Amino acid sequence: MWRAGGTEEAEELIFPADVAVSPDGSVAIADWGLAEVILLDPDGEWLGPVMTRGEGPGEVQAPAAVTWVDANTILVLDLGTNRLTSLDLAPRSSGVTAVDPTLLMPVVMSGEVGFLSLQPDQSVWIESPGPVEDGWEERSFVRWSPDAAAHDTVVRSRVRVPSGVALAAWPRSLLGVGSETRVVSDPDGRYELEVFDRDGTSLVRFCHPGEPLPLSSAERGEELNEELPDARRSTLGEALAEAGEPPLPAAISRIVVDVDGRIWVQRDRPAPGTAGPHGAPGARHDVFLPSGRFLGSIRLPEDHRLLEARGRRVWALHTGSLDESSIVALDMEGL
Repeated sequence: MWRAGGTEEAEELIFPADVAVSPDGSVAIADWGLAEVILLDPDGEWLGPVMTRGEGPGEVQAPAAVTWVDANTILVLDLGTNRLTSLDLAPRSSGVTAVDPTLLMPVVMSGEVGFLSLQPDQSVWIESPGPVEDGWEERSFVRWSPDAAAHDTVVRSRVRVPSGVALAAWPRSLLGVGSETRVVSDPDGRYELEVFDRDGTSLVRFCHPGEPLPLSSAERGEELNEELPDARRSTLGEALAEAGEPPLPAAISRIVVDVDGRIWVQRDRPAPGTAGPHGAPGARHDVFLPSGRFLGSIRLPEDHRLLEARGRRVWALHTGSLDESSIVALDMEGL
């Protein structure tokens, strides 16, 4: 439908960490690399940054997540300043809420931001690293809000991390968070999901007959990305050799709950050494209603990663041949 960023003059994007879509289809982009929050109109027209690098009110250092509070207000999580900024776009007025640094610092220090979600009520959901023993790391998905007395651990998960490298082929619990529900996957690799409401009450648990994809050559350590630095490729090779092959590969690799509450289950796993919050490019997704009803499967175009969806529209991150980043709006058929 449209494309913004990429090689377009004056539309630079470096690392779009998150996007959010307003009720009218406007798009807010939290670009970690630029330290900016950028707006696009519903047709993809570039409106420019509304927050830029700095430490003052209405400025950011490392914007990692963004959401719309209402049609004129965005909320941004800044890992660089440990705070939430609420920005009213009409008068360009802002308010700041401090975030407990003990929530964010372990993630920042680890150098890897995996799962991160921000809700309009100022709830922050984040995957937090934990202790490592015998090549396994105990990670927690944690929820924090300004009104909470303590962090709320939603689910714990054991992650295979030989040589400090997280391996997506090994089963683990995953989390997806929407405005009204959250979805948790089975920790043992079965294609089984449980849906909870905002209060944590279980609404439905359902299975799907999808089988895990076989291990790729990269996951077996046979064809690692040649573009990776030699030291990185060596570390990956050692990690894969140490881990061996999982008894059962992970059936899913990511869960996204879209604006309509539909559950997008990403089947393709990212290759070793390509960790990031947006999953594998060109991935197949199974799509379900919150009730667990299966709607069908859809595969994104090559080099596109799912960011958000509503109705027939999908917003994706595209990485080009020059490593340039674009935000792309796609029109779905068949769902």
